[in-house]
Amino acid sequence: MKKLLLSVITCFAAGSILAQIKYVDPIYAESTVQITKNVQYATHITILPVLQGGSPAPENLTMDLYSSTGNTDAAKPLIIFLHTGNFLPRYGNNGPTGARDDSATVAFCKKLAQRGYVVASMSYRLGWNPVSPNESVRRETIINAAYRGVQDLAACVRFFKKTVKAGNAYAIDSTKIAVGGQGTGGYITLAYATLDRQSEIRLEKFYNLDAKRWMVEDSLKMGDRMGFKIPGTPGALVIENHKGHTSDVQIAFNFGGALGDSSWLEKGSLPIISVHGIQDPFAPYNLGIVSVPGTNPPLNVVDVSGSFDVMKRTNNFGNNASYKGKVNDVYTLQANKLNKGYDGLFPIAGAANGSGPYEWWDTAAIKALGLPNASTIIANGNASNPLHKLFGKTRAMLYIDSMMGYVAPRLAVSLGLVSSVGIDNSDLGSNVTVAPNPATSQIIIHNNWNDHKLLSAELVDMNGRVIQKMNLNSDHSVIDLKAPAGVYMVRMIFNNGVGMKKLVIN
Repeated sequence: MKKLLLSVITCFAAGSILAQIKYVDPIYAESTVQITKNVQYATHITILPVLQGGSPAPENLTMDLYSSTGNTDAAKPLIIFLHTGNFLPRYGNNGPTGARDDSATVAFCKKLAQRGYVVASMSYRLGWNPVSPNESVRRETIINAAYRGVQDLAACVRFFKKTVKAGNAYAIDSTKIAVGGQGTGGYITLAYATLDRQSEIRLEKFYNLDAKRWMVEDSLKMGDRMGFKIPGTPGALVIENHKGHTSDVQIAFNFGGALGDSSWLEKGSLPIISVHGIQDPFAPYNLGIVSVPGTNPPLNVVDVSGSFDVMKRTNNFGNNASYKGKVNDVYTLQANKLNKGYDGLFPIAGAANGSGPYEWWDTAAIKALGLPNASTIIANGNASNPLHKLFGKTRAMLYIDSMMGYVAPRLAVSLGLVSSVGIDNSDLGSNVTVAPNPATSQIIIHNNWNDHKLLSAELVDMNGRVIQKMNLNSDHSVIDLKAPAGVYMVRMIFNNGVGMKKLVIN
């Protein structure tokens, strides 16, 4: 992966002499990014005091705002970003991250602000019981934590829409909003992108057999997923924020999170972009069980849908049409070697257990806090990022730059800020994914064009001889190769032309 990152960065540096694109490239210097801290966006009832023997209580929820003074547009696109942390306070979660001033969170927000976005790094309500010996308790408390996170995100979206109506103090365009997060924040944003009916929280796995009730008590206590009381019900733990404004956004992105249930993702859900470590042991890359970090034997919590499954479904439903086939750059080419042709998925082929190679922290500063669990915090951090001790921030920033290079163009295209990035409309082959490349025995041919139908393809040697004819039955076809090692061209026949793509077979 180190070679992959270096090749991406080398190509990026070579291309940086070309004109950079606002909202796609970091055109503003980091020194122009201003941070306004602790802006209150809502008040909700938190259950965090309950874990310490108290009662639920109101909590003022705040955020930090990032924007570059270089972008003087009167209405800028908005990105709302959610940090990681396992739904528990930093350090109290036995980990080195878990707040909106985490090193990686700040870096992501600055990188987006340097591209011209207004970025809101929001805190959300915390609290669940990961150490209960009862799996139903663990599952119930975490699904409620995620549900509260969705409500908080909805309130934050409405806060900004309210400010636009009241004079637009933050200079945003309320029709161009993206939501995203890392780790736990990714879980929240994926749920936000897919939960579009209240009934979807009533799944068999979210039913408490011991208490004989649904785990999310929306009518009695929690209110609906947007944070409002359900008409005619008590909603005892609901404080309604910014009623009368919509909670709609245009796109979601996820760094290392997962989806609570694959059934939530349907045709018509929001477009999604995902970045995920293939060997992530905490949030599964495909389908799997989430366990409490640091427990042995593992305390299982719930089965979830990881980024690969999410992006496979998103592509198959056509939900990413807003950016599908409209970005073709060096980051896309590298991702296509690993993502099976699913546009919008950036796999990280890093070290085993490398769930967050883009994270870093100050080990000495953690030790200086004198926390009784300092050694556990550092050990758990190193377990999730095995190379942190060797490379720290330097390595993490390589990942952050590559992740932003992949995600930012898709955000810009989906929000209507640019029409495409790196697409040559005169070369029909330029927008077809042929992966992996180099290949061995099999390739995937994925047509990213919306307006060019791919009919068939041929494998042609360098002398122009057809070595293999390929029958394509869809825009996403898996082909078994029948040719010896060598250099070939994939000749693609469209309804309105022909395209070519070089292929190396090892």
